Amino acid sequence: MARPGKRLLKSLCDALFMAVLEHLRSRAILRAIPYDPRACKTFDFGRLVSLAVTLGLVALLALVVYHLLTEPYGAGRYRSAHVIRGALAFGGVLLAIELARAYWSRRIKFEPVVALSILPILAFVHSSMGVRQGVPTTLDPSLRDYLQKKIAIDVGKPFRGYAATIWLDKDGVIWPGSREGINDSERYIHAIPYFRNHYGDTFTYMDLWEWNVPTLEEYGEWTSVQAHAFAARLLAEGGVAAHSNYLRAFAIDIDLLRALGVRFVLTDADKIAGSATLRGSASARRGVNVYLFELPDVNLATYSPTRFVRADTADAIVARIKENKAHLDEVAMVSTDIPATTSRARNVELIVERDGVRARAMSDGPAHVLLPIQFSHCLLVVNGAPVRLNRANLFQTLMSFDGAIDARIEFQFGLFADNKCRLRDGLDNKALGLAR
Repeated sequence: MARPGKRLLKSLCDALFMAVLEHLRSRAILRAIPYDPRACKTFDFGRLVSLAVTLGLVALLALVVYHLLTEPYGAGRYRSAHVIRGALAFGGVLLAIELARAYWSRRIKFEPVVALSILPILAFVHSSMGVRQGVPTTLDPSLRDYLQKKIAIDVGKPFRGYAATIWLDKDGVIWPGSREGINDSERYIHAIPYFRNHYGDTFTYMDLWEWNVPTLEEYGEWTSVQAHAFAARLLAEGGVAAHSNYLRAFAIDIDLLRALGVRFVLTDADKIAGSATLRGSASARRGVNVYLFELPDVNLATYSPTRFVRADTADAIVARIKENKAHLDEVAMVSTDIPATTSRARNVELIVERDGVRARAMSDGPAHVLLPIQFSHCLLVVNGAPVRLNRANLFQTLMSFDGAIDARIEFQFGLFADNKCRLRDGLDNKALGLAR
């Protein structure tokens, strides 16, 4: 990562680059306006200052462009492919100008168009390259490879469970210093460089997503308030103060994790309570050991509750979950009246599809499946299958049906979608007592 001084220089150069381009753009427009030199009968001091300023800005522009070309992203460099793209783009601009001059008007000037094309050409070249960082090579990929083999997702393949990374750091090695007054998300933020330096791997979504390994952890503004409330009140000892962009588990509760669809846990704890099975470990010189545990009887859309407990607020739902957490395959907490049933879903499959999932199941009567995906009113059954979706266990999705079903479910939200569903999600927050 670049040093603070280099980052400051880069920011200043970027700002200066934009200012210079704006100046040249305005001057290019002025140059396109014809004028008669004879109208200027005297050479005053103002014109001399203007010329000096223009020459200075051009020199600074050359310096900024040189800086961008030699080190555009701190640790990144332009490669031959990017230089070729830039040359082709510049050549295309010159060819377009010449064609316009030949077939339209010879009065079109090269200089203004070339000046105006500098920024688009650089933007084109920048967009063709990624940010490169000096990340060390993974020293021991065995845990990552095992997870990829067991639960990596792919279009058309069944969902096989999530991985969860939970650092307990009881010895204060990963996260040294005082814990007081620091947001609990710092535990994971600080762990990223710690494990990257020792293992060349963070063991988190940052690396696991690259190998299509789905994780309980999320990073983004779309993570629901209900999910954060569940994690803070049920997957943390004594509660946490986590950043709203980071969805994390801070404690290992096997019953709850299984209900969420978590099949594997990466942790620095050498043993966890319950019937988890150790599947592998990794060690590094002067680094804490990392262990991989597999949980049994995980909810892979295979939990089919038959009893339902009505709870209308987040506090009440959390209390009922704690009372029934050993039986979440049979009992679900809901905010609407759902009658008990004697039928269970069977032959259930949750298939990963592009832009959604496909749920297949059968039953001999009214049945329900607890899907391991976050609930939202923007979840829609798009193929007309006779199923109903409701919120369960604060933030999970309960799918209700009768008989044989084959339902394709999509999260429909965006520029051209009916986004009133998000307003309904917000009203749910208010009803649950989670509105801020």
